[in-house]
Amino acid sequence: MNAQVIELLVLAVVAGIVLARLYATLGRRTGAERPSTPAPQPAQGDLRETLAERPLPGAQTGSASGGLAELMRIDPSFDAGHFMSGARSAYELIVTAFAQGDKDGLRALLTPRVFEVYSKAIDERQARGEKGSELVRLKSADFLDATVDADVARITVKFEAELAEGAHGLRDTKEKWVFERDVRSYDPNWKLARVLAA
Repeated sequence: MNAQVIELLVLAVVAGIVLARLYATLGRRTGAERPSTPAPQPAQGDLRETLAERPLPGAQTGSASGGLAELMRIDPSFDAGHFMSGARSAYELIVTAFAQGDKDGLRALLTPRVFEVYSKAIDERQARGEKGSELVRLKSADFLDATVDADVARITVKFEAELAEGAHGLRDTKEKWVFERDVRSYDPNWKLARVLAA
């Protein structure tokens, strides 16, 4: 036999042995592999995930969870985490717009009744030549309560923030803001409907 044929035969045997050992090692199931079909994950905003596995900061049980369950039944697209992120942004936008006297910026974020109150406060403040409190830092935003009354959903969030008041320096504020939305509306935006001391 020619030397090249012998060399090819030896290489084929070596390759066969290497492949057999690889298959013996890598081809076995050890129980640590991922399942061939991934386990179903809970849908985003799933009630069990929201209330049990990853509760919202400051979330209560009882009427709060009942209201949240009712809201999620009426509006399956509602996502509590997304709402809280939007509530934080809304707080910053509203406080900043109020401080700057920006009525146009406030109009889309407030219910008509709250807009009227804020608009009047801006006019009175400007008549006195005063400036509004500026937001320095939003310290926390905690979910407190959720209710559904007819087709209007309301969510209460407690905010703690640090405000700058010109020559008066800094002050801490704690407020409960009630956001509301008509669940029949195509408009997904929530509006500030009430502000309470916390």
